[in-house]
Amino acid sequence: MRYALASAFLAALLAAALGPHPAAAATWDEQNRAMGYLILHLSNINVVNGLNLSREQAVALRDLARQVAAASPPVSDMSGAFRPDLGLVRDTYLEVRRRLLAGQEIDEALRQRVAEARAVESAVVRLSITEVDSAQGGCARCHQAPQVADVRTAAGEPYRSQVRQVPEAPAQRRAVFLAHQEGVLGQRGMVTVGLVASRVDPILNDAQKEGLARFSCCLMPPKDMSDPNRIGQAESGEVQVDILRRVRKVPDSIWPTVLRRMLARAEEMAVVIAPGADEGRKSDVREKVRDIYERTRALGEVDFELDRHQLAAELGRAIKPQNQTNDRHRRYMNAFFLTVPGAVEAYDCLIRRPAAHVSERRARPLARARG
Repeated sequence: MRYALASAFLAALLAAALGPHPAAAATWDEQNRAMGYLILHLSNINVVNGLNLSREQAVALRDLARQVAAASPPVSDMSGAFRPDLGLVRDTYLEVRRRLLAGQEIDEALRQRVAEARAVESAVVRLSITEVDSAQGGCARCHQAPQVADVRTAAGEPYRSQVRQVPEAPAQRRAVFLAHQEGVLGQRGMVTVGLVASRVDPILNDAQKEGLARFSCCLMPPKDMSDPNRIGQAESGEVQVDILRRVRKVPDSIWPTVLRRMLARAEEMAVVIAPGADEGRKSDVREKVRDIYERTRALGEVDFELDRHQLAAELGRAIKPQNQTNDRHRRYMNAFFLTVPGAVEAYDCLIRRPAAHVSERRARPLARARG
C-alpha cells in the first residue's frame, strides 16, 4: 500500500515537473477537414447574424440544424498538434469564432491576422491538390498532405504552382462537389441536408432568399455593422473603389510597370479565394482586371464618379469565381449554409440575445450581397 502511494506521489511530481503531455499530432485529413469546417462555421455565424432572422425563424432553423448535426460526423475538437502553418490559421479562426459568438468587435488587428491566415491556408490547400482518386472518400479524394512542411517558407510558390485542370465534364464537377460536401458532412449528413432543404425554403422570406442566393463563404462580417450589407461583402465595396481611384492617379510613364504588379496581385488574390484556380482561370482574371483598369483610366472625372460602384462590383466579380446554379442547387446550398455542423450554437447565441436587440436587427433592410 505504501509502495503504491509512493509510486503515485512520484508520478504526480514527475507530471508536475514535466508539464502536460504534448498533444498528439492530428492527421493531415483531420487538419484539412478542420480547416474546411472552420471556414463554413464562420460563414454560418455571419449568415445567421446577417439575415435579420426573427426569433421564430431562428428556432425553426435550429431544429433543422440539429438534425444535420446528428447525422454528420463529430466536429473536430481542434486539440491535436497541427502543421505550424495551419496551427496559426486554426488559432486565428478560433479567435474570430469566439468573438463572433460573444458579439464582440472584430478589430483591425484581427482582420489583418485573418487576411494573412487565409492566404496561408489557401497556399496549403493549393499545394495539397492532387488528381481525383476515386478510391478515396471525402477530402482525401482530391487532397494529400503537401510536401512543403510550412508554406510560409515557400514564398510565392503556391501561387505559381500548377494544379490539375478543373474537370470539364458535368459528372466530374459533380463528383468533386460531392467530395467536398462529404468531407464536412459525411454521406448521411449530405442526405439530411438534401432532405431538410425543402423545409428551409418556406422559413425564409423573399429578401432573405435573395441575399442567400448571392452569398458565399465569409470569414468576417462587414466592418460597419450599421451598413445594411449584412451578408458577405458589399458588391461595390469601398475597398475596390479606393483601388480604382489609385489606378487613375498612376502617371502614364510608369503605368505599364504598375499594371504588371497589380495584375500579378489580382492573380494571387484569385488563388487565395479559390486555391484550385488553374492557368485558364488565372489568365481570365488577368484579362478581366486589365480591362476594368484600362476603362477606369479612360473615364473623365464626372463619368468615373457616376460609374465607380459598377466598376468596383465588376472588379470584385472578376477575381471571384461565379457559380452556375439552378433552383434545386440553390435550395440545397441555402440549407447547407444554414444548417452546417456548428450552426446550432450560432442560433443559440442569436436566440439568447435581448428582444430589443433582435427587434432592432429585424427593422434593418436586407441588402444584396456578393455571390
